[in-house]
Amino acid sequence: MTEMTSGTPGRAGGGQAALDRLLGVPEMAWLVARVRARILTAGDEPLRGVVQLNDPTDGQRAAVVRLVGRPKRAGSALRLDLAVVEEVLRRGPWPAGLADAVETLSGPVVDRAAERAREAAAWDAARDGLAPVLDRFPGLAEWWESWCATGGLKRAAGAEHARSAAASIPEVAADLVRRVVAVVEVLPATAQPLAILARKVVGDAHGLDASRPLGRLAAAVVRAAFLPGAADGEWSTRDVWAAAGVVMSNVASTALCLGVPGVDPVDTDGGDEKSRTATAAALEAMLAARMPVVLTLDQVRSGGVRTLPRGIVIHVCENPTVVEVVAERWARAADLSGGVGPVLVCTSGQPSTAVIELLRTLAADGAEVRYHGDFDWAGLRIAWSLRTHVAWVPWRYTTADYREAVQNGRPALRLKGSPAQCPWDPELTAAMTECGLAVEEEAVANLLAADVLARSSAPWPS
Repeated sequence: MTEMTSGTPGRAGGGQAALDRLLGVPEMAWLVARVRARILTAGDEPLRGVVQLNDPTDGQRAAVVRLVGRPKRAGSALRLDLAVVEEVLRRGPWPAGLADAVETLSGPVVDRAAERAREAAAWDAARDGLAPVLDRFPGLAEWWESWCATGGLKRAAGAEHARSAAASIPEVAADLVRRVVAVVEVLPATAQPLAILARKVVGDAHGLDASRPLGRLAAAVVRAAFLPGAADGEWSTRDVWAAAGVVMSNVASTALCLGVPGVDPVDTDGGDEKSRTATAAALEAMLAARMPVVLTLDQVRSGGVRTLPRGIVIHVCENPTVVEVVAERWARAADLSGGVGPVLVCTSGQPSTAVIELLRTLAADGAEVRYHGDFDWAGLRIAWSLRTHVAWVPWRYTTADYREAVQNGRPALRLKGSPAQCPWDPELTAAMTECGLAVEEEAVANLLAADVLARSSAPWPS
């Protein structure tokens, strides 16, 4: 006999209690498991077919009898027609049917394959969200595809999800990518502070900080867009944003220099008078002391930096060591007798906005800019980055200079990373690839110092 219940059938009180007695007991766990396996294939249709349990226990036989009554023929195995069970439940304690009863007892049956497909589609949509800016930057699409394939986007979204605990992780990823697109669409900027950019584009002055997942994701995309071919960790966050015209702050963006003169006190063009006068006085004092000075972007923009005339050479190096060597030798040199002191600016790696604006100011009236950097792939990328902002000519920075440094036994290291192009001397890339050696700027610092100091005795152009 089929056990019936009193009261309202279905999910309420008696129906649930009856369901628990019929299917919720341990002796019916095998049936619940078999039904769960069939729910997805049945879809919205009632469950059909026969399930069988070999070698059942006495308790399992008794439980089946309670559910559907005694079988017409006894046997060693238990056989249950699911259509019969369906009818028993619908006419009795559970009108919603067998599938609903099993999910009520054991939890929802999830279509794992469909769920994986939906999740994969959501990740694909998040990845494709960068499409609006990909065509602007050669190589960005290939980098983005590879970066996402190795889990970069998932890691960023996971970190943001842990921080905000909002929505699903693929939805968080899609939102991150949308905000990165908004950032890249306004780049390159013109010396815009990062906090101002963040507040304007993402609505949070700290939204693009390196401590935020969005900030790290945006910096990675900006690096691939504005420093193509650069490896992870090759550039600092400051350098990456500087390549796109964004400064960490007007105080954080600095320029190391030596011999840069200040404007005359009577010159009142440009900048606030107090800041201009203070900057000019500081430059003149450090020039007189023959000591290097670090200028902030605000000081560079103050109007206190003197523009140099045609005929003057502005030397630019990549590494601070060269500045130290030149300053030390200049400090021990004889008085100049009216000559021009060395003018040397250091990029300290990727040129900051302060460096770029300082060089533009110094060279505005026709002074020549000469550049030298490391003979490695990062050095070539730095040189090209500077060249997109300031015109310069090579200073011991050609194929011939590289080969001479290698042949003369200058300290060299093994080249690492992907090759960089060298538009000012295309043969240099080929020569460096052939030799496979990097020559750091410090290895030729003595030669560079001699070049810079040789200009010290030249008179000011009339």
